Amino acid sequence: MDNNNNNMDFEPDFIHYMNEDFVMTVQDCEAVCEHMTHHLIRMQMADRVAQAMLLRECADICGLTAKFAARDAIYSRNAAALCADICHTCGTECLSYPDEMSQHCAMVCLNCARHCRAFAAMGMPPRRRQRAMEQE
Repeated sequence: MDNNNNNMDFEPDFIHYMNEDFVMTVQDCEAVCEHMTHHLIRMQMADRVAQAMLLRECADICGLTAKFAARDAIYSRNAAALCADICHTCGTECLSYPDEMSQHCAMVCLNCARHCRAFAAMGMPPRRRQRAMEQE
């Protein structure tokens, strides 16, 4: 089969492997935030509504960012930048509570924020950037 006639222009396989660790980091953050939200609900901690809301938002953006990065979507870097902001805010909120679960969640969120910032800073891959410009 002649790949030159294929209408789909795929990135090299190494792109997938580059994103794999990043995707796993973001998925881990999503899972930890979901678990922490469930814990707060189960323990009926009404005084921690702000934390619970941030945890949900963090989990949601992490899920979306992981999906975008896994398929190297055009907006994956944009999603990662937003994810970094939300994870940082969530991590900072969790740091304000002394319990072990909140402290662990804070470290996971802040680590995810660092990885998201780095991923977002990489910019769009050159071939994707060229295709995006051609579509404008």
